[in-house]
Amino acid sequence: MKIMISGGGTGGHIYPAIALAKKIRNIKDNIKIVWVGTERKLERKLIAKTDFQFEIIKSRGFRNNNLFDRFYSLLLLSIGFFQSIFLILKYKPDVILGMGGYACAPTVLAGSILRKKTALFEPNVIMGRANRFLKKWVDMIFVSHKKTLEEIPDKKYNFVGNIVREDLYNIPSKEWAREYFGLDPNKKTVLISGGSQGSLAINRFMLDVILYLDKIKDIQFLHITGIKNYEGFKKRFLRTFKNEEVKNYKFLPYVHDMHFAYAASDLVICRAGANTISEIICLGISSILIPFPYAIDDHQIINAKILKDIDAAIVIPENKLSATDLSDIIYTLIKDKKRLCEMGDLAKTLHQPKAVEKMSRGLIKLAEK
Repeated sequence: MKIMISGGGTGGHIYPAIALAKKIRNIKDNIKIVWVGTERKLERKLIAKTDFQFEIIKSRGFRNNNLFDRFYSLLLLSIGFFQSIFLILKYKPDVILGMGGYACAPTVLAGSILRKKTALFEPNVIMGRANRFLKKWVDMIFVSHKKTLEEIPDKKYNFVGNIVREDLYNIPSKEWAREYFGLDPNKKTVLISGGSQGSLAINRFMLDVILYLDKIKDIQFLHITGIKNYEGFKKRFLRTFKNEEVKNYKFLPYVHDMHFAYAASDLVICRAGANTISEIICLGISSILIPFPYAIDDHQIINAKILKDIDAAIVIPENKLSATDLSDIIYTLIKDKKRLCEMGDLAKTLHQPKAVEKMSRGLIKLAEK
């Protein structure tokens, strides 16, 4: 059996897809995975660690209303569509899975036109634009949240739950994880992350937060700035603190072993992308969510709401964010062990531990029809 997977680009699409592909192979023997992706470095690097057949196509989302930009995106998507037709004819997959996002659109559409079995995965609460366009063309749609089914009741939709990287099911102790990052194993730890792309806004606010909280000796911070933002952040950090030693704070450009970072933390400050929300739910971690305000259709605000509505997270809109308020919230939460535990436990109630197996079996069944 051959399964073609498309829709990488960012970590939020890549990690769940890799976990899914590995699970499919555990369930059924002699599965060949053909991965159709983009030229992004992260995708190349992660897929290179697998034995999947990796093929690259052109693809690009519609980023703004600029006429030239939209024409260029349409051109690349068209090229990607014809590249996908060639790859489908070459590999003859039994089923094609799109993981959401612009990168999967050419391949899933080409597969549908060639009368191949096709499926989509929607990790957000509301469907993204690419999936909304593709939904009428595909045979099956797997969703992460029950709320999605409430909005679009249809027999082709299947609720499976959150698909997360397999490492999250095998995390180390807090003490070990903190030592791994060179942190004090006995101190309460706050993890700051802007997702696989990083966040300039969160990075800027964190410098002011550290100025407020650095003198509090029993709190420490692990901050993942994002690769593109790292050098700029480092310069601002050195200008801010000059020759001062900041003992309770460590910043890194990127962390591949993200399960170690989660294991080290008592509280997470982050965006509300689909993958981040899924990981928080899986591990049952208390969080302060700062949704990306320019996300298409405000999907990060809607993602964050599912945790806010059950008191599993505090949500702060970016335009209402201030360093003093954020510092107060961090300090109050980190000192309230009971509240932290309650928030984590409430987040965990949304977790579906059989999600990856359920989706794997559903995809295999579709391929065998």
